[in-house]
Amino acid sequence: MSNPEWQQLVLQGIGRRVEVMAELSPRAYLLLTAVFAVTGYVCLLLFPLLFLTSVAGLYHSLTYFPYVSWLQLLAWTIMVGSCGLVSYRIIQFRPLLPAGVVLERGQSCALFQLVEDTAAEYACPAIDRIVITGAYQLDIIKTPCSALPVGSTHSLVIGLPLMQCLSMERFSCLLARRLGQFSKRTNPLLNWLFELREIWPHYRLPDVGTDFGFLPVHGLFLLYAPLYKAVSTPAARLDELQADSYAMDLYCDEEVVDTITTDTVYRLFLREKYLPAIRKLGAQEAAAITKTNTGMMTVLHAGLQADTIGQWIEKAMSMEQPWDDPGPLLARRLYNLGHTHAHMDTHMTVSAAEDYLAALRPDLKAALEGMPPPEYPRVPPWSVRIAGLKRKVQSAIHGWRAGVAG
Repeated sequence: MSNPEWQQLVLQGIGRRVEVMAELSPRAYLLLTAVFAVTGYVCLLLFPLLFLTSVAGLYHSLTYFPYVSWLQLLAWTIMVGSCGLVSYRIIQFRPLLPAGVVLERGQSCALFQLVEDTAAEYACPAIDRIVITGAYQLDIIKTPCSALPVGSTHSLVIGLPLMQCLSMERFSCLLARRLGQFSKRTNPLLNWLFELREIWPHYRLPDVGTDFGFLPVHGLFLLYAPLYKAVSTPAARLDELQADSYAMDLYCDEEVVDTITTDTVYRLFLREKYLPAIRKLGAQEAAAITKTNTGMMTVLHAGLQADTIGQWIEKAMSMEQPWDDPGPLLARRLYNLGHTHAHMDTHMTVSAAEDYLAALRPDLKAALEGMPPPEYPRVPPWSVRIAGLKRKVQSAIHGWRAGVAG
């Protein structure tokens, strides 16, 4: 049995047990997961704290004259040097921003306006950049501006295929769902645990492991990041359910049910039909993977005709929950919204890409084929940080008032 297979079996065993615990005792599970999430901060602060401790020990050894222990002095000196090097590399470390084509406001004023208006409805922190990728996705990714995940750059990552496949109404509903989730009005703990699932893996990337000074931290997160993902998966599902509830603030039941059903069916089709074909094609021609991603809409709509959509909906409703999938099953999502039946309108209106990226699509497709290198986040100015803090306070007050009123 290979090493990755052995690790996967261990993580699967942990994930299954955590699922049982989350069902039997949700509060105890969330408490233990929060404590485990703090362990990541401890891993980052461990070597700076050891450096300060070793400096104090070295000073004590030098000043405890005349009984100087040279062996102890040597040990403290090695500790100061090694921990100082690791601490220095931690200070220099900068996680990479999500890769993709960064959209400028002048390229799509309507899309930026939609994002800003929707964000204002939920009083959520500002989006710093909109990134277009070749995958079917819509996510908000926080990238720390320093090694310690405190201040972050907020990237709205939108897949061009998603905008091509979804109507403007469905795309707007998914956007509201994600921005509402990001506002943390009623889900601060869950969303914090959810966001760390994308942050901790930064410290275990292969190129980070080549840095000798950062190697100890890389080794810690090589073990910790996969464990955290396995432990936090039930919490991530709860946060995704909260996101569905946020969408109900701006859209009616039928629109939300139609949107999440469509999104679930599309993702299921891509995972079980489309991606296996892409991998097979990519084995013959590597460049075909990128080119086919930007043409995903044609394949998806050709495979999901009116006579086959019902079968895919039934399959999505009867699926079993994979242990490592942070997305809850469609049946559970509908039950969370007070519904038992899925609904998906087969009539396709104008796609979101035609409405917001009509003039840019040819250029975006070409740009996505030659994906630009990732960038490092920049520390936002103090005015932006204060404005973001103000929005967070307003969101917290709004959530508290809503809870009192309820």
